[in-house]
Amino acid sequence: MAGAAPDVARARAVVDRWVANHDVPAERDDDRWMVTLAGEHKRTVGVTISIGDHTLTVQSFFMRAPDEDRAGVYSLLLRRNLRSYTLRFAQHPDGDVLLVGVLPIAAVTDSELDRMLGQLLSVADATFNEALRLGFAGYIEREQAWRRTVGLPRNPIT
Repeated sequence: MAGAAPDVARARAVVDRWVANHDVPAERDDDRWMVTLAGEHKRTVGVTISIGDHTLTVQSFFMRAPDEDRAGVYSLLLRRNLRSYTLRFAQHPDGDVLLVGVLPIAAVTDSELDRMLGQLLSVADATFNEALRLGFAGYIEREQAWRRTVGLPRNPIT
């Protein structure tokens, strides 16, 4: 496709500009950027931004595979997918949960990239604690019991 190369170059410039204009740790490797966003509940949100011939993809590790209540966790995430603009929760082949978003390369603009990354941070933050409570309830309760025995305050995730 003749128009793809200028669109890819423009998308690269958009990502470079976004990284330069935001105070976030970032590394670039060809058409892949690794950035770290700071959340409130999910304190560190690592994001990979990749540019292909036809799409820009953002991908973020959300949580490891749930230990318990998988149906509850996946139900929560699927319901959350219904309210999302460009992002979707997805399951990695090893069971871990990812947040993934895709834009056509021609649709990559400063405002669309900012909207997508802002939404990723918002969705990760808003969903993280509930997903952890469902998927790791036993672990969280054991940690809280340990905290009581050593005189530490409750972990705020509960």
